[in-house]
Amino acid sequence: MTLKVGIPKSLLYFYYYPGWKKFFAELGVETVESSSSNKAIVNKGVKLAIDEACFPVKMCHGHVLDLCDKVDYLFLPRIVSVENNEYVCPKLMGLPDMIRSNIDNLPQLLTPTINRNQSWLSLLKANLELGAKFTDNKLKILKAHWKANQAFKKYHKDLTKSIKSQDRLVIALLGHSYLLNDQYINLGIIDKLKNLGVEVITPQNLTSQQIKQGANKLSKDLFWTFNKRIIGAAYYLFDRQEIDGIIQLAAFGCGPDALIGELIERRAKRRDDIHFMSLNLDEHSGEAGLLTRLEAFVDMIKWEVKGA
Repeated sequence: MTLKVGIPKSLLYFYYYPGWKKFFAELGVETVESSSSNKAIVNKGVKLAIDEACFPVKMCHGHVLDLCDKVDYLFLPRIVSVENNEYVCPKLMGLPDMIRSNIDNLPQLLTPTINRNQSWLSLLKANLELGAKFTDNKLKILKAHWKANQAFKKYHKDLTKSIKSQDRLVIALLGHSYLLNDQYINLGIIDKLKNLGVEVITPQNLTSQQIKQGANKLSKDLFWTFNKRIIGAAYYLFDRQEIDGIIQLAAFGCGPDALIGELIERRAKRRDDIHFMSLNLDEHSGEAGLLTRLEAFVDMIKWEVKGA
């Protein structure tokens, strides 16, 4: 009987899932995703999580609950650092502990620790320990590690693109991958913008080098890896005459999002040709209000920037 590992379809799933899926598949383990985000998952997550948690962490609780009776193991890596001298959000570091504390009758948790600050080999070591739960063949685990890394790189390479539009508005949509790719959380914002005739570009469409180039313009280095990538994308795009506006998607209750949003807005105000809007997303966000704001934002750009 094939063992099943559950992966909540939330948070860093949207950044690392192709690699995670490939790793387990190479070991002969079936991965099971939670259902796509929906109202039931949100309601369950909000009831289970602590009040101080941000909206995406609350939702993760609901996704975990969705998997509990479907799998043998639950994959919740403890990601501390993925870049030297940088860290991820403390709530993501402590996510396995929050889940253990708030949800009863969990399947066995798989919580490998990934901390690049301790060793550049931390990911390999974590995967060797993780793989050992399913096979004694270290060569097989090493092969799975390599293939997972290749799948992860290919996924992100395929997402990169250049801005092509010459006659349409181009708006940069900035935010974490779990806000940009979860259509329930973001209320289908990308499709709504496209329906308004807008070309959308996100941080995922830029190369690591482009984001690093933008982040280097910060007066002080930012030690939150994923927020650094967001603001790096913003600062890179500020230096080009290719975008007409920026929309920042921020999760309610996220301190780092609030900080970089302020920095991006201040930079945008120095420009007459780039308009900025921030959208805070939580369990109370509604589609009607979002569409009204998007229509007004796009119309404003057309009138003031394009002279329409």
